[in-house]
Amino acid sequence: MSWFNDWFNSEYYLKVYSHRDESEAERLVELITKKVELSPGSNVLDMACGSGRHAIIFAKKGFNVTAVDLSNLLISEAKEIAKESEVKIQFVLSDILKFKSEKQYNLVLNLFTSFGYFDDDEENFKVIQKAYELTAKNGFFVLDYFNNNYLLSNLIPTTIFSENGCRITQYRTIQGNRVRKNISVEGKDSYQEFYESVRLYSFHEMLGLMKKAGFKIIETYGDYDGNLFDEESSPRLILFTTK
Repeated sequence: MSWFNDWFNSEYYLKVYSHRDESEAERLVELITKKVELSPGSNVLDMACGSGRHAIIFAKKGFNVTAVDLSNLLISEAKEIAKESEVKIQFVLSDILKFKSEKQYNLVLNLFTSFGYFDDDEENFKVIQKAYELTAKNGFFVLDYFNNNYLLSNLIPTTIFSENGCRITQYRTIQGNRVRKNISVEGKDSYQEFYESVRLYSFHEMLGLMKKAGFKIIETYGDYDGNLFDEESSPRLILFTTK
């Protein structure tokens, strides 16, 4: 089983990323809707939607949203939040590479570093190809990924915090062309370990993958506030492309 199947179905995943809150998601959605021209009711696809933070905000704005994720736990969480928010979203439990749809989408999203999980570069590229297949002609694809150079210069080796009586420790290392995070969760009578491993793609490698798939680059931003991308100082790499 791949690391992401195990980790994303763990109850601790949402605890580790609890600081990634709705306000952060709102900033990114605001940036996307400002920079991308979409008609009311446009079809939006959130690839790897997680707990639905971004999908729900797009639905609130009146878009026709489909949200796909391979984690049963995260999809269930997203459905509950969507219900509470009184929005309709088509949630699909699926590996994104196996997802099939008869419709094409005016906007396809891959957000919060939901790319680079596979060990094989060709498998990772298939995610970009899949996005291209699902994007309507003249539609848009937005990918939000970490900035490789910034991460290498600002990697925090260890963080420790407590959540609901659990001590959560995260150890980060660079191993070849990947960043790996080992996560230990220690409770009163329990101990579990998980890990994440994501391929480090440079800015120019990412541009190459987009162009290879057939996308045209529109603009590149370096954070959720819409500052233009700087290869050394930007924390994020947010690519806006069109088909």
